[in-house]
Amino acid sequence: MPNLRARLLALLLCCIPGFALAQSYEQLYSDYRGALYQIRLIEKSSNSKAGLGSGFQISPDGLIATNYHVVAEAVSDTEKYRLEYRSVDGVEGALTLLDIDVINDLAILRMDKPGSQYLQLSESTPRKGETIFALGNPLDLGMTLIPGTYNGIASGSFYDRIHFAGSINPGMSGGPVINAAGKVVGINVATAGNQVSFLVPVEKLAKLRKHLGIEGKAKDLQQVTHEQLLQNQQDIIDQVLNAEWKLRPLGDAEVVGEIVPAIQCWGNTQEGDDNPVTRIDKGCTGQDVVYLSETFNTGRIEYEFFWLEAEDDLMPARFYNYYEDQMSRFAPGNDAGEDDVTEFKCRQEFTEQPRAAGENVEENDPIVARTSYCVRRYKEFPDLYDIFYLSLSVDKEDRALVSHFTLSGFTKESAAAFSEKFTSEIQWH
Repeated sequence: MPNLRARLLALLLCCIPGFALAQSYEQLYSDYRGALYQIRLIEKSSNSKAGLGSGFQISPDGLIATNYHVVAEAVSDTEKYRLEYRSVDGVEGALTLLDIDVINDLAILRMDKPGSQYLQLSESTPRKGETIFALGNPLDLGMTLIPGTYNGIASGSFYDRIHFAGSINPGMSGGPVINAAGKVVGINVATAGNQVSFLVPVEKLAKLRKHLGIEGKAKDLQQVTHEQLLQNQQDIIDQVLNAEWKLRPLGDAEVVGEIVPAIQCWGNTQEGDDNPVTRIDKGCTGQDVVYLSETFNTGRIEYEFFWLEAEDDLMPARFYNYYEDQMSRFAPGNDAGEDDVTEFKCRQEFTEQPRAAGENVEENDPIVARTSYCVRRYKEFPDLYDIFYLSLSVDKEDRALVSHFTLSGFTKESAAAFSEKFTSEIQWH
């Protein structure tokens, strides 16, 4: 009997931590469920849901926070869409969009009838490894609490994002992530799958709340977006131009490598018996974009280099046809629709660049390249452009360097500064 009692006691003690943990999760959800809402994008003509996300009340007078991408269609097309909320208990009402931060994917709205509960924003940062709790409405299945781990700010991005080791699923975008004290430390924004998710740091929301002002009046959101995009492109171009540009060998040239941590580079070589031209690729791109709508994103820098080298017995005409085919496949690195941007206008010319000095006079002849510089204007933001640059060396019959960059959402001045730096950095042996 004593043995049996000891075993039962051990079993009970073993189960208590898990039981207590489950109880604490249940208590957290119970304590803060009243501040959680589903955000609904309603298509007016059909009076039906066109999109769903999550949100949470952040003030006693009914301010709600969510992601910008949850409400973006209502910003770009007010005639077609309206916004509504639905509480955990089924209470529904109308939402008015007050302010946005497109760079950090945030929006603040006002409820027509404030709820009785709201969440406070944390003024302290979680410790690495601390358990925090994501709340939201995944796949329209009802409000859910998901525990995960705080892992600090993710590296390799122009835009601050918390790395959260937990599952954020569709429909949870815009929901709060709270600490054990129930204070908001982040906002659900994206997932890469396999328990790798990303949050907007709560200080970005606190800054937007302050930007909204005490009066809480709606702003001209087009003007707000324009100002934010202008400042963002300036911040990015300043980081890039002030960084050290390290060069990497590629064929007969040295080309630009990773400039800043937010731009990551990858390489690949394509060769084989059935391919008379060897192609060595190096592509570098910013890891994130600024979401403006389902068809339109911006705020990216990408650049690529391709070294093409033909076999000894390949006719020059075949080599020329090959790289002409390669050149025709290039396209801008960001998405934009005909309602968002104008058609590209291009300037084409032949350019020369000196080689490094050598003993062979012929090899000291300048590099000749056929270059295209194309721009398209943003219709709603006429001083912002997408810039598409493509250059192909044409002075050799059996080898060539293709250089390309895309800047999305930059001013002409920023693009000109980047283009000058980019072309001057490429070195030839």
